[in-house]
Amino acid sequence: MKTVTRHGRENGQLDVIVVGNFSVDTNIWPTGRIEDTLGGAPTYAGSTLAKLERKTGAFSFIGRDHYLEALSFCAAAGIDSEGLAVIEAETMKFQNIYDSLGNRRQVCTNVAPKLNIEQMPRRYLSSRAFYVSPLAGEVDTNLMKKLHARGILMLDPQGLMRTIEADGSVKVSFDTSRLREALELADIVKVGKDEVEASKMSDERILRTIQGFGVKAAIITRGKAPVKILADNKIDKIKTLDVAVEDPTGAGDVFGAAFLSEYMESGDPIKAAKFATASAGLKIRFRGASGFPSKNEASKYV
Repeated sequence: MKTVTRHGRENGQLDVIVVGNFSVDTNIWPTGRIEDTLGGAPTYAGSTLAKLERKTGAFSFIGRDHYLEALSFCAAAGIDSEGLAVIEAETMKFQNIYDSLGNRRQVCTNVAPKLNIEQMPRRYLSSRAFYVSPLAGEVDTNLMKKLHARGILMLDPQGLMRTIEADGSVKVSFDTSRLREALELADIVKVGKDEVEASKMSDERILRTIQGFGVKAAIITRGKAPVKILADNKIDKIKTLDVAVEDPTGAGDVFGAAFLSEYMESGDPIKAAKFATASAGLKIRFRGASGFPSKNEASKYV
């Protein structure tokens, strides 16, 4: 598939690269909806990291139909866009449909191709850390191996667990044999509510299973339920903020990005998890790609 890459900043080392595709989302919940808003890890994780004053780049495909919109978004958010590449097809689209309990059903169309290390700007490889959060299998272990050798790698494997059916419906499966190579390459792994429920395992078993692949910290986020983190062979629970939820879309990537940012600074996984829990809780009070908290705002809850 033909691609064209445009350039953002031309010089300067970055702190974190967000790896995973942009999407265009329609978010539907009982009290309202948002149509055709930018989504995916570059939107939610990228904005979080930039708000936390991390020099951030995005490595992603996007369709020509939303390329200029994505460039403008990156410029406004302070995200380096040199790693944004155009595909001659429509941008990946998701419908995120929530019930009154926060359970989500997804429909996906226009799946994008896999990201290739050869397409990543060379200067991105000198970054301190990589936040890898694919939407639908666009990140493979060949890419992860290159990144793992160069910096901290945090993985949200949601997109590696998804299967897109012929009608676009999204099915989630938790298959450790399928995930083995990816988990072995990650320093930190976070799984969310959909993946936990698909596993049919207890939270502790999931955390211990992930830890068994050699990760430094394994994390479960489950909506309003307490965050659970396994680090140094101990499981800690962290209470979430009691807020009026306007839009939970992207909360997992906000959490992941905030965790990685704080972990890069302190090296303390528990402190990072508390900071990330606060950041995600503050963000979901706002709809779409807005309301990302600053470090000072989130730190008040740590």
